[in-house]
Parts: sequence; C-alpha cells; structure tokens
Amino acid sequence: MTQAPTMLFCAGAVKAGTTWLYEYLREHPETYFRTIKEMQYFGRLDSGTLKGRIKKLDQEIAAFEAELESGKAKWPTWVLRQIGDRAEYRKLLLSGDAPTAAYLRYLTAGAGDKRLVGEMTPEYGLLPPARIAEISALAPDVRWIFLMRDPVSRLWSHVRMLVRRAKPAPDAFAAACEAKFDAVLAGKAPDVTQRGDYRAIHGRLAQAVVADKRLAMFYEHLLTPAGVARMTDFLGLSRHPAKLDKRVHEGVAIDMPAALRIRARDWLKPQYIYVAQTFGLPPEWESFPELNSEVA
Repeated sequence: MTQAPTMLFCAGAVKAGTTWLYEYLREHPETYFRTIKEMQYFGRLDSGTLKGRIKKLDQEIAAFEAELESGKAKWPTWVLRQIGDRAEYRKLLLSGDAPTAAYLRYLTAGAGDKRLVGEMTPEYGLLPPARIAEISALAPDVRWIFLMRDPVSRLWSHVRMLVRRAKPAPDAFAAACEAKFDAVLAGKAPDVTQRGDYRAIHGRLAQAVVADKRLAMFYEHLLTPAGVARMTDFLGLSRHPAKLDKRVHEGVAIDMPAALRIRARDWLKPQYIYVAQTFGLPPEWESFPELNSEVA
C-alpha cells in the first residue's frame, strides 16, 4: 500500500517568500502541488465567504481563457492546467458534500507516489489554534512552515503591493504608498498589521503544532544554500537546485523614505524583540544594538 504523502501548509508571512517557496517546491521532482498556490479554503470555510473565493476563481478562469483565445499564451499546456485546476476546485467548493474530505481528495489527486503535497495560504496563520490543530490532524504527517522577513522591509513591501493593486497614476504611486503606510500605523488597516504580527502567528502555531512538525525560518536565510537544505531536510525531500537569485512578486521598486523607516522601526519594535528573544535576530535585519544580534 502506498504511504500517504506528507502534507505541507505555510502560515505566511505575507511578502516573506511564500511564493518563492511554493514555486521551488512545485518544481521539485518529489512533490505534487496544484497550480493554485493559495486555496484559502479553511479561512473562507470558517468565515462563510466561499462565494467570494468562487468569484475570484471565475475571474481567473476567464482571464486564462482569454489568454488562450488571444493566441498569446507562451505555454498553452500550462494555462490549460491552471484552468483545469480552478474549474475542479470551483466544483469542489460548490458541492457542499463533506467539503473537507473533498478538499483532501483534490489536494492529493494526481500525486501518485510523490512524497509531499500541500498549499500555501498565509492567512491560515491567522486561524485560531484549535483550527490549526484540526488542520494538523487531516493526515498522518502534516507539517507547517512559517517564514519571517525583516519587519520593516516586509511592511513596506506589503504596502507597495496593496497600492499597486489600487492602480494609482504612476506619478502618484509614492504618495499613495506614504498614505497607505500612515493608514497602517494609524490602525486603519488591521489586516496588514495582523499578517505581519510574527509574535501572534508563531504563538498560535507553537500552541497548536508539535515542535518537530513546524519550522520557522527567516526569508533572508531561506534564499541561501544552507537555508534550502534546512527546509528540504525538514520536509523529508532530497536536495534540489534552487534559483536563489529569483525574486517573485517583487513589486514596484521605490525606496522607503528615511522618516517612514524610523517610524516603522519604532512601531514594529515589539516584533524585533519577540524574534530576538525567541530565535535571535539575523544580521540582515534592522539593527537594534540593545537587542540580541546573534542567531540562535
């Protein structure tokens, strides 16, 4: 009897390398991942917002079909696979019959004898510990990865991503970023705050998942040979070449003004303190002489 594959979930953080990790693992010969990186299943199921997820799937399917019809698709087979995965997932969400069992079948269908399956929805890190524990019991071997990036850099990247989605005029982009930044620090964008709250996210994972089934890593270390080796060892995978210089969804390049950086450092200092006390601060992060600067 074929052994069930290890199942991986990634709890974020947003703008901390989750897409790079997904693409690396999707291309690994010992894994099977659908073309949907973030299925957003459990959060939507719990909040009753599956209709919103279905609407987004419809939009994505329409966009891929338009790409095929235009004749501009560089890799038609890959586009067809993305359409198929989304159509199948849409059908699953509409079925309403034992949805979690159907979700597991969807995740593993086509995996064959691959060692690892999974998905990477950062918002799962926001779920209550009890729900995370339930997810961890879905298969005999469920593992979690949590990625952390320098908090100031992560915040600025998150801000730029949100502004880019709003599509301001090019000459208004910088001002829009500063306005969004101000809104975050004023408490008007709680979602951004929650998704960068390493202390809370890691605390929930630590409460719900046994230590040998979860791995917390720094984004800055993941993109190194030693970091990739640590990650693949944790997942029980063989070493596989990594595109360490590849950046995914990097966003519009705009330097963070010095005044904003100072404010961000002060606002995010509790996160630096938590990481320093729990893991030790990596040298690539913002420097706080009063905090431990040695990686544990």
